[in-house]
Parts: sequence; C-alpha cells; structure tokens
Amino acid sequence: MKNISIIDLTHLSWTISRHSSGTAGSFLKSYEEIGGIKYYYKMSNFDTVKGVYGHESINEIVAGNIADLLGIPHLHYDLLHANVKVNDTVYETWLTRSADFKAGGEHKLTFETYYEVNRNENDDVWSFIVEKEVQEYFYQVFLLDYIICNRDRHGANIEVLEKNGEYRLAPVFDNGLSLMFSCYNNGMEMEKFDYLKDGPVNNYVGSVSLQDNLKKVPVEMIEQIKKIQWNEQRILKGLEVVMSDTCAVPKEYKECVMTMIRERVKQIEKIFN
Repeated sequence: MKNISIIDLTHLSWTISRHSSGTAGSFLKSYEEIGGIKYYYKMSNFDTVKGVYGHESINEIVAGNIADLLGIPHLHYDLLHANVKVNDTVYETWLTRSADFKAGGEHKLTFETYYEVNRNENDDVWSFIVEKEVQEYFYQVFLLDYIICNRDRHGANIEVLEKNGEYRLAPVFDNGLSLMFSCYNNGMEMEKFDYLKDGPVNNYVGSVSLQDNLKKVPVEMIEQIKKIQWNEQRILKGLEVVMSDTCAVPKEYKECVMTMIRERVKQIEKIFN
C-alpha cells in the first residue's frame, strides 16, 4: 500500500474558529499564498489537553466524494498528513487544504448578508431564493446534507461571489461536521450512533430537520440517486491509506460510514415512496 509522506507545515500560524453548532472544542485554520494562489488549511478538533482529535477532515473528503456522485459542484479539498506547530508544540495530524475559489476580481459575502442587503421588505429566506431562481442549488444542498447528516449549514457556510454587480453562488464547502463527527475518536460510539439521525441541525435555509428540508427536493432529483452505485470504492475514494491509520480514524469508521450512508439513501427512497 502506498504511503503518504508527512509534510512539514510548522511554518503556518493558526487561528481559532469556534464550533458554531455549540459543540466542544475548536477548529484551527490557517492560510498561505503559493505561486499567487491562496490556500486555506483546516484541522479537525483541537484543544490544549487532547491536541488534535476527531475526524472532520476525513469527513470532508467523504462528503466531496458523495457530492461528486450527486453531480453537485463543491470545493475540492486535499487531505494532508503533516506536522503542525501550535503554541510551540508540534503535532502530527491529518488536515485539509483547499484553494481559494474566487475568480479574479470577485468578492465574497455570506448568503445571510446577501439576503439581508437585497431582500424585499416582506421576503422570507425561501421566497427570496425563489425570486433569485436559485432553488436548485439549495435542493442540492438539502440532498447532500441529508445523506451526510450535516449539522452545520449556517448562514456563513453558504457564500455568494460578486463581480461588477453580478452574483453567483459559491461551490458547496465546509462539510466536516457531518456523519459521526460527534463520536470523535471513539469507535464503539460510532457503532452505536443513530445512522438515521434527523436533527436538530444548525441550518440557515430550511429548518432544524434534515428530513423536512429533504422533502422540498423535486422527485426527479430523488430519482437520480437510484442510479448511483453507493459502493466503498467511490465513497471512500482517496482514503485508502487513511483507513489503515488508526491515528486518523478508529478502525470502526469505515464500516460505520458505509452503513450510515446506505441506510440514509434507503430512507430517502422510503420517504418519497
């Protein structure tokens, strides 16, 4: 089996990003510019006692693979095995890196801000979405978020890009607080996890119920998922080495993730039948 080299990222400076969902711990984020391109780095959970823990970075790769299967445009994340330095302590960890998705001259703003600035007086969020004719984007988000059980699609996790008064929605990003993230490194908790968990979730668009949001999706989009082969090779693509590293994920992670995704896909068919 091919090994992934441990790269040296100890030169990066990290800033704390609290969990918006209210769960314990923090994410550490950093960035640097290489060859004129800005790259963003994000670790899984961190605190000064446990160090880096959890598997949000691995979830991000799984979520990207599922978005590919669904044909949903999303931010591409590279998974890195690296040494990082936080508060003069070096940690060996897995983390994600992504390139800036803005095109030249574009500016980004959260969807929440875009709505507040551009809505009519009586617009609620969904009527605003319909007026802007961007329902399909949110149907895709509802479908993806249901399958991966994403608990954190808050107003800043959806972005709009602007250039010369023209707007477009950014590719889907920031999917780490999904699947069994709350089990952290506990494989036994993963096996006991409620694979059909519905909520509450921290959504800006829609409700606190993933299932209620899913019901907004047109049936013809749901029909497409029946044509997808939900196999291990596609869902866990790019994670072959990670699955053999118990420091990255517990040994139970692989089987539990596959079971969870398949059960949730079957549940979608039951809901729409």
